[in-house]
Amino acid sequence: MADRVIPVFDLGEVLLFVHEDRFLEKLAARCRPGAPVEESFWGHYRRLGVARGGDFGALHPILAEEIGLEMTPEEFLLAWQDMFSPNPPMIALVNQLPRPRYLLSNTNEPHIAWIRRHYSEALEPFDGLVLSHEVGVEKPQVEIYRAVERLSGGPPEQHVFFDDREDNVEGARAAGWRAWTFTGAEQCRAVLEELGR
Repeated sequence: MADRVIPVFDLGEVLLFVHEDRFLEKLAARCRPGAPVEESFWGHYRRLGVARGGDFGALHPILAEEIGLEMTPEEFLLAWQDMFSPNPPMIALVNQLPRPRYLLSNTNEPHIAWIRRHYSEALEPFDGLVLSHEVGVEKPQVEIYRAVERLSGGPPEQHVFFDDREDNVEGARAAGWRAWTFTGAEQCRAVLEELGR
C-alpha cells in the first residue's frame, strides 16, 4: 500500500470560486461612508473564531455599532453566503477519480449550509469532508491534516493535496503530505496521472 494515493482538495478557489469582493462591496454600500469595512469584518471574524465554529451571527451587532452596518441580520447572512460560483472542470475531475477522495476546507457553517443547498455537486463526489468549523482547527495547523488521515485511514505520505494558498500547502508538507499550490484542473490531472492515480 506504500504507493497508494489519496487525493485531497481544498474547496474555495479550487472546487468553487469565491467572490469575496462582491460581499465586501455589498457591506460597504450599507455602512457608514469611509468606515474600515474590510478590516473590521475580518478582524472580528478571526477574533470570534467563525472558521473554528464560532457564531457568525455575533458579527452583526458588532459591525452595526462599529462601522454603522444597516443591513438586517438576514440581509447580512445572505450577502455572506451568496459569494460562490462553481469550477466545472475541477468538479468533473474529482468525479472521474477513483475512490477515495477527500475535501479539506477552512470554512464556516453559513457557507457550508449555502453550498449544500446551491452547489451540492461540489461536495457529493467526496468520500469525506474535513471542515474547520466542525473540527475546531484551521489549516495550516497540523491537527487538521491529521483529521483527514483519521478519516482516510492512510499515513501522511499517501495524501496528495491541492490548495490555492501557499501557507496551507506548506502546512500539508510539514505534516508529511505531498502538496501542490493549485493552478487549475489540468495541473491536478497531470500531477495525479504522474502519481498513477
